[in-house]
Amino acid sequence: MTSPSISVLQNGRAAGAPGAWDVAFEARNEGDAPVEMVEAWLPHGRFQAEAVSLSEQPPLASGASVRLEFTVRFDEPPGELVENAFVILRVRWQGQEWRVLTRLAVTAEADGSPIASTELITAQPVGFSR
Repeated sequence: MTSPSISVLQNGRAAGAPGAWDVAFEARNEGDAPVEMVEAWLPHGRFQAEAVSLSEQPPLASGASVRLEFTVRFDEPPGELVENAFVILRVRWQGQEWRVLTRLAVTAEADGSPIASTELITAQPVGFSR
């Protein structure tokens, strides 16, 4: 089975202060078919943001990208590493809903701001485990 191919990377430095950082990610359609973005969120307890609706975005053509902006709860001491944080996207691709799971390692910079590095991206059709 094929799946949507989307890359997700932190876009620029975080701004704000401990506990409420503005963090942006770039999500790019690396596949050949358009992808409709539906929703994005960050569920980890130490790197968390509420879901944002992306349904007003036009479909992402091949090679196109969208900026995802979150206010993230992150309050870790400098040098602290938070593993297994995620950016989760809900998308529609070729008529089916998918979850794109981007696993992150997030480190607190000297000022406490989060810097996220992408470790792994997987995609699963919604409802696959039924």
